[in-house]
Amino acid sequence: MILSDDIGRTIAGRYRITDVIGEGGMGVVYEAWDAQVERKCAIKLVRAESTSDRKFLSRFRRELEITSQLRHPSTIRVFEHGQTDDGRPYMVMELLTGESLADRLERGSIPEMEALQIARQVAESLSEAHEHGVFHRDLKPDNIFIETVGVSKVVKVLDFGIAGGVDATRLTQAGEVFGTPQYMSPEQCNGLPLDHRTDIYSLGCILYEMIEGRPPFSAETPMATMLKHVRAKVPAPRRAGPETARVMLMGLRKDRAKRIQTAGRFAELIGHCIGHLRAIKEGRAPDSSKVVVPVANSTTGSTPVMPVTAGMSVGPRRAGPGAVDRKGLFVVLGLGSLALVLVLAIVFGGFGDEPSATERRTAPTPTPAVESGAAGKSYPFNRALVQTNVQGAKVLVDGAEQCETPCEIKVPVGDEMAHEIRIKKDGYVDVVQNWRPRHVGEPLPALPEMRKI
Repeated sequence: MILSDDIGRTIAGRYRITDVIGEGGMGVVYEAWDAQVERKCAIKLVRAESTSDRKFLSRFRRELEITSQLRHPSTIRVFEHGQTDDGRPYMVMELLTGESLADRLERGSIPEMEALQIARQVAESLSEAHEHGVFHRDLKPDNIFIETVGVSKVVKVLDFGIAGGVDATRLTQAGEVFGTPQYMSPEQCNGLPLDHRTDIYSLGCILYEMIEGRPPFSAETPMATMLKHVRAKVPAPRRAGPETARVMLMGLRKDRAKRIQTAGRFAELIGHCIGHLRAIKEGRAPDSSKVVVPVANSTTGSTPVMPVTAGMSVGPRRAGPGAVDRKGLFVVLGLGSLALVLVLAIVFGGFGDEPSATERRTAPTPTPAVESGAAGKSYPFNRALVQTNVQGAKVLVDGAEQCETPCEIKVPVGDEMAHEIRIKKDGYVDVVQNWRPRHVGEPLPALPEMRKI
C-alpha cells in the first residue's frame, strides 16, 4: 500500500513533497517542489521503519555515491542527497515524464528501429558506468525509463541500488543471488562472481523482448527460468532482421568469454544495425563493411561472428537449373594458362633448379610489420605505456594478457574497433578502459586508480 504520510512535508528547508510517484519495500519515490530553484523534482526517501536495516542503508548510500558520479544523458541525474531530521536518507533526482519500458511492453512489441535506438542509449549509459568500475546487476524493463522531451524520446537507466563493482562484495554474502529471473545472465543464475558482462547479457534479453514481444526465456517458476538461461538454446528471433538477430545472439551467449565484451562495443554494433535498417528504408545498399555474419561452431553450439568487409564473399552463389557456370569455366581456363607458363619457364628459365647453399643462407626471411585482422587486412600497432598506482597488475587487451604494469601494450590502429584495456590484480577491483587509438603515437588515456576490494 502506498503511504502518503510524507505528503506536504518539507525536506532540507526547500523540497516540499507534493505527490507519490512509486514505492518499493524499503523506500518511496515522491514528486516534490524545489522552492530554491522553482522546479519540480523527484525524491527517493527511505521508509522510517527501514532505517534499522544497516545492509539496506549501505546499499542506498552506495546508490547515491554511484549515481551522483555518472554524467551520461541516459543515466538519471542526481542533484543532491542527504539525511532528514529523523535520520532517513534521501536523494533528489530529476523528475522524468513518460513511462517505463515495462509499461510500454505491456502494449506489445516495439518496432525494430525504435527498439535498437532504446538499446543503444542503454548500452552507452552502461558503458560509462562500467568505466567507473560499476555494473548494474538488475537491468530490466522496470529500470529503463522512456522520457518524453518535446517530440523526442530520451532513455534513462534507473536504480543502481544493487550495483556491483567497487566495494560491492562487502554488501553481499557468498552465494546470494540478485536480479530478475527473465533477465539474469547464466553466471548470475549460477551464483558466480559477476563482472560488467552480466549487464550485456541482460540488455540482450531486453532487446530480444522489445522486438519479439517476449523475453528469450520464461517458465512457471523463477528457478525453472534461471535453469533455461543456463542450459536452453536461445529461441531463434522471428521478427528481427538478420543483422539485428545476429547481434542479439552475440550478446546472449552463455559463455561470457564469447559474448560481446563491452557495452561500448554493443552500442557500436547496434549502431551498425540502425544504419543497415536506414539504408534499406532509403533504398540504398547497406555498407557491407559493417555487416556481422555468424559462423557456425560445431564444438560449442554457439554462433561466433566474423566481420565481413566489402569485397568478401558471404556464401556460395548457386546457379539456376541449366545455367552455365561461367565462373568455373574462367577458373579452368586460367589454371590451364598458368600451367603452360610454368612449363615454359621450367624448360627455358631453369625454375626447377635447387638454390645454392649461398643463396639459401642469404635469402631474406619475410617478417610481417603488422598483425593481420579477421578479414585478412593488416593494421599497424600503437605501442602504449600502461602505468597504474599498483605494480605487477596484469594488463589484458581484448581479453588476452599482454604484460604486467608498468609495461607496454600493442593495440591495433585503424580497425575501427574500441579495444578493451583491462587491469587486474588479486585483491583489487578491475580497471577497464575502452580505447580506439586514432594513430600509432596516441598515448593511452589516463586510467583511474585501482582500489582495494
